[in-house]
Amino acid sequence: MRRGLAVAATTALLANGPAVAHPHVWIVARAGFQLEDGRVTAVAVAFQFDELLSASLAAEFDRDRDGRFDAAETADLEREAFAGLAELDWLGHLRVGGRPAGLGPPRGFRAEIAGGLVTYRFERALSSAADPRAGGVALTLADPSWYVDVVLDPEAPASVQGELPAGCRLAFAPDTSLTHYAGPTPPVAAMLACPAGAS
Repeated sequence: MRRGLAVAATTALLANGPAVAHPHVWIVARAGFQLEDGRVTAVAVAFQFDELLSASLAAEFDRDRDGRFDAAETADLEREAFAGLAELDWLGHLRVGGRPAGLGPPRGFRAEIAGGLVTYRFERALSSAADPRAGGVALTLADPSWYVDVVLDPEAPASVQGELPAGCRLAFAPDTSLTHYAGPTPPVAAMLACPAGAS
């Protein structure tokens, strides 16, 4: 992502590390929970970038200037820009039962241009399927260094694909587990919350 944001925003994403005091990149994000048999097996993520970054990504990777990324352009974008987000674990923080849980690498990467803004879409599988009845499942999309400011889309912040266990619901709450988060307020986690004894 260093080169990707360098070509897009004229500075590298990690150039100043955690000491950066304010964001240089802005993302509106959407989170999705994918369930099978009542358990979360994967999360879906969408990142919509700010106008400056979007314009630079389009200028760099929409090489035929047709307003979309074809298969070859998408592959270049994934390899040269998106893959660098691995340094930040693709801005994903998962907690199951209040404890950090593993997410696999992204799969199914897509990129689109709409209304002048670039959006990345991808999925990540959980290291093991998680039952939200066992203390809940929470996904926070954030950069603890606050170089990248990530906010959930106020119109459609999160979704659920599949059937939730009875009594469980989609909810949102500040994620105070990211103790080094440098922003003015903690990031917001999207979560699947279940009452005690839900079955």
